[in-house]
Amino acid sequence: MFLVKWVLIGAILLPLAEVVAFIAVAMTIGWFPALVLFVATSAAGILVLKRAGRGDLDRFRAAVGAGGLRSIHLDTPGLAPILAGILLVLPGFITDLAGAVLLIPPVRRWAGATIGRALRRRRTTRDPSVIDLAPDEWRHVSDRIEDGRSRKSSRPRPRRC
Repeated sequence: MFLVKWVLIGAILLPLAEVVAFIAVAMTIGWFPALVLFVATSAAGILVLKRAGRGDLDRFRAAVGAGGLRSIHLDTPGLAPILAGILLVLPGFITDLAGAVLLIPPVRRWAGATIGRALRRRRTTRDPSVIDLAPDEWRHVSDRIEDGRSRKSSRPRPRRC
């Protein structure tokens, strides 16, 4: 639920941030050069995807097939170039910057390690309403009282007419 909320907020704010970034770049270098740069980064994304091609996609599928979805990380063969190409193709300078950064191996390793640590920390954080007991710390209690009668349930019974 927490992750879904942030994904929705990001999906709403990213286009707005992209428009603001385009206006800032256009005011800095001019409207026509900004438009040319905008189209050039999309073309670069297409070239990255073509270069990554079928081989990287097949290696990515094989890695997911071997380890499942939980095994996906930025060092998974083929994932970073495909993700970088997709981000470059998407319109906007913020996604272009993120895609270009993913093509730099040391930055990709750092980002993968940071995301991995965050995911491990999130998995180890437990719900405070759940009490995790070892097998020797609990015992099963029957619903029957010692003389064979059932314990009365705290739920009200339906009335019969």
